[in-house]
Order: sequence, then structure tokens, then C-alpha cells
Amino acid sequence: MTHPTSPAGGHLSRRGFILSAAAAAIAPALAGCSNSGSATAGAAVPTGPGPGHYKLDLGGYRGPELPSKQITVRFMRQDYPPQVNAFLQSLYAKFSAAYPNITVKEEIVPYGDLVTKLQVYVAANNAPDLMMGRNDFTVAYSVGQIALPLEAYLTDAFVKDISAPLREAGSNNGHLYCLPWDNNTEVLYFNRDIFERAGVAPPPEPEDPAGGWTMEQLFDAMHALRNNLRKKGDTKTWPLAASTAGNGGPGSNYTQHESFWIRTMGDRSAAKDSSAYRTWAGVSEDGLTSTGYLDTPESIQGMTYYQQTFKDGLTPVGAVPDQLTAGTAALSLDSFSVANYYGRPENKPSFSWGVTPWPRGKALFGCSSSDSPIVWAKTANPEAAVALGAYLTNDANRVQFHRLWGSIPARASLIGQMTEYQHPIQKLAVKLSEQNSPAPRTVGWFDYFNTMNPTVKDIALGADPAQALHAAAQKIDQNLKKYK
Repeated sequence: MTHPTSPAGGHLSRRGFILSAAAAAIAPALAGCSNSGSATAGAAVPTGPGPGHYKLDLGGYRGPELPSKQITVRFMRQDYPPQVNAFLQSLYAKFSAAYPNITVKEEIVPYGDLVTKLQVYVAANNAPDLMMGRNDFTVAYSVGQIALPLEAYLTDAFVKDISAPLREAGSNNGHLYCLPWDNNTEVLYFNRDIFERAGVAPPPEPEDPAGGWTMEQLFDAMHALRNNLRKKGDTKTWPLAASTAGNGGPGSNYTQHESFWIRTMGDRSAAKDSSAYRTWAGVSEDGLTSTGYLDTPESIQGMTYYQQTFKDGLTPVGAVPDQLTAGTAALSLDSFSVANYYGRPENKPSFSWGVTPWPRGKALFGCSSSDSPIVWAKTANPEAAVALGAYLTNDANRVQFHRLWGSIPARASLIGQMTEYQHPIQKLAVKLSEQNSPAPRTVGWFDYFNTMNPTVKDIALGADPAQALHAAAQKIDQNLKKYK
């Protein structure tokens, strides 16, 4: 579903997250692989001249000088707005000007088709050298020997500069599989004008991420908004906007959206054998069991809260596009890139708006799932593929990309270079991103979220949360057996 602030596919959290039946059929091809990482993990890579000594700025690349023979490097990525597409294409031209023997051939696909296309290409043994992936699939990329370990090709300084949650999400068994691309962070937006009209105090705008609302305070405010607006005869304004993730509505994007309701009820810092920790983890340490993790009492409470937003008439049951921008919802959970868009004079909305952290349950939760290029493990041109990815993510190119697209930089040093990240809202978003957690770590993440998306929708439509989560956990466990 397209967000009006992004003419070519919407913000990260709003893009499709759908696997076709074909992709679901290919996923079992990973079955039988041990959880030991790629066959090429730990392979020695000759060191090249290092940063600043290649034919152009290859960012953090430190591998061998690129080959002189004629080669083509294929890069598959998602579609962006025209200005972002044009910028990336200009970078390919500069890369090929420095290395005339290397042709960059890009393939642009709709965002929701990336997972499917990647799996189809890998199954056909003919994948692009560089592919836009997602770091929530890192374990599958590693165990399935789909992606090349990257750390030997990159400087230690570059790797350490990656935001710690993104580095954690993009690594498995000590190896980095995902290049840092951008940093998706979800925040809660609010329309001050609606709160004022309803006579309800708006959310706090803290410097500290822990200074936002609790879950109870969120519901108190939403009920007050609903009641006061109805007393004024306003039946068209909703307290909470409908999700526009994926295809919109409930059950559209468990990873980045609905999982918040469950995982915020857990606690990463709790003892590992505690129910609170298991709720946060979502899956056993070996990644093969979700029963006792997905369906804990805390998880059930989280989904009960979620269901309450629909039962109490606080948010629409179906898909309603972009209520925040339309001014028909007081609150909306969305990517921080919306704030960067609204902050431009030409995009200023017609209402006064603010940003607050997503309310906390037992703990503050955010998901570090983000776009991440991967290098195909079987590429014939590993040096050129990694070097192209490193070039696209060098300092100058990333700063320009983030200013065009609006996403938070994935590396700390880039944030320091961008003066706009000295503003209070941006500082809050960066602090939130530093506390994000990866998706549950399992080779079967494809199976996991494909089960959870319809489960979440069923709960929104009235299914008993406890029964639905127990059934979902059992189904996921059954699907995960093929990976043992």
C-alpha cells in the first residue's frame, strides 16, 4: 500500500511483507541444513589496498583490488521514488566509469516481491550477485548458505560503526551477512489539533525513550478521545489509525508492526528461563520451538490489548489508508521516515504534529528489522559484489540517500555528519533505534510470520487470544520440524 508521503511504494513499515505460494514452497529447500552457518564462513580473503586507495571511494571495503576482466554484477533491489532511483543509477555509472570492465545490471522489483524473487533465484541457482534482503531473515541466509559472510571484506571500523541492533540482526554465529542500508524505527505520531479538540492531554515528547506512555496510559487516552469526540458529534475521527503496513489492516506485518503488542510485554533483561524473557525472545534459543515463547501469559495479555483496540472502537477493523495524513486519526504507529518527510517545508501537513515512543508494556520494545543487501554465497564475483555494496554505502552516498529517502542512517558516524539529526525529534528516534531488538532468531522465520499474520487478523476479528496463540505456536513448531 502506498503512503502519500512516498510516491513509489511507501515507507519501510508500510511495504508489502507477503510471500507467495511459490516462495512458501521453496522455503523447505533450506531444510536439513545444520545451524553452522555458510560453507564459506571464515574463509580467508586477501587484503587489498584498503579504504582511500582504490579507484574510487569504496567505503569500508578492504578486499582485493577488483578484477580487470570483463564482468557483470547483477543487483536486485526494490523500487524507490523517481529521485532515489535516479540517484542510485547515477552511482552505478560512476562505479563503471572507475571500473570500465564492470557492468552493473540492476533489477528493480516491487518491495513485496523481494523475498519471493530471492528464493526463486536461489532455488534456480542463478541469483543476482547482490540482492536486497532483510535482516530478519539472517539466520535463514546463513543456515541455507544463501549469503556470503562479509566481515573479511570490510574494515573493522566499518563493521563497528554499524548500529549495534542492526549488526546483531544481520549476523549469525559470529559472521556478518547483511550490509547496513538503513535503520527502520517505528514511533507513535500524534495530531495535536485532534487532542486539543477532544480536550485530552497529548502524549509526552521525552528526550528519554523510556519517558513515553505506558500501555495503560495509551488506552486511557484513546478511550477519552473516543468518548469526547463522540460527545461533540464527531464519529469520523479515530483515536488510532488503521495499520497501513503491507496490504493494510490487522495482520499485515507481524514483524515490524503487530509483534510490538506481544514483545513489549516481555523483557530482554529478564532471566532466560523466565516467562518475561521467553515472551521477548519469541522462540527457543535453537530457533526451533515457539510453544512456551509465543503463547506465554504475557503474550496473551499483549494480544488482548491489541484486540481491545478493535472491540472498543478505537481503530478501524479493516484497511483504511493514511489516516494520519488525512487528519482522521489522532495517533498512528509508523516509520520515523514520516517525520523526516513532514519536516520538509514543502511537505508540511495541515495540522500540528508530534512524535512519542511506542508505549511500553513491561519493557520498551522496537524491532530492528530493516532492508539489508546480501551477497549471494555462490557469486562468481564476490570482490566486485561486496565492493559495489560498500560503494553504495560509503559516507557521501549514504548521507545523500538518507536525505532523499528519509530513513535513519545505519551507521553512527553518518548520524554525526547530518546536522538534521541534532534536532530533538531525530535525537529521540536515534535513541529508540539503539534499543531495538531483532526479530525472533529462527531459520524458519518465513514460516513463523506467515503463520502469525493471519493469526493476528483472527484475533482482531474476535478470536480468543489465548486459543489463537496456542494454535499458532503449535503450527509454527510443526513447520519448524523440517529444519531439525
